[in-house]
Amino acid sequence: MSIHIDRFEEEVHFLIAERGKEYYDANQVLMLQPTSEGWTAVIEGSETYQVLLEGHDVITQWHCTCPFGHGPVCKHVAAVMYAVRDAIEVNMANASGEIDRWIDEADVETLRRILKIEVRKYEDVRASLFHEMKKGT
Repeated sequence: MSIHIDRFEEEVHFLIAERGKEYYDANQVLMLQPTSEGWTAVIEGSETYQVLLEGHDVITQWHCTCPFGHGPVCKHVAAVMYAVRDAIEVNMANASGEIDRWIDEADVETLRRILKIEVRKYEDVRASLFHEMKKGT
């Protein structure tokens, strides 16, 4: 069985897709990384699990360290598939210049809100902001 990342919800049980979406929306997919063979990620839930996907746009194999045994795809794999699909879409939007256009057209309050969120989440963004703002003083 292979799963197309752009329509994987149609190919896995709807309850598994729904639970995976909940994990993804709750930012429980951590350390998503593309590899030459596919993708890896860590899922933080009641325990921490590692997910490996083989393939990029079409996933040909997958493995999760959770003990799920009721079907071919667990909620953790589904959560990673949501993250992978979004990562691909973000990369495409960035490559096409769409993200730059959004930034150019955004109002100041929206940009401030986004920046405050990112500064709280990411140390490297916080450090970059600190150094850039310090130059201006």
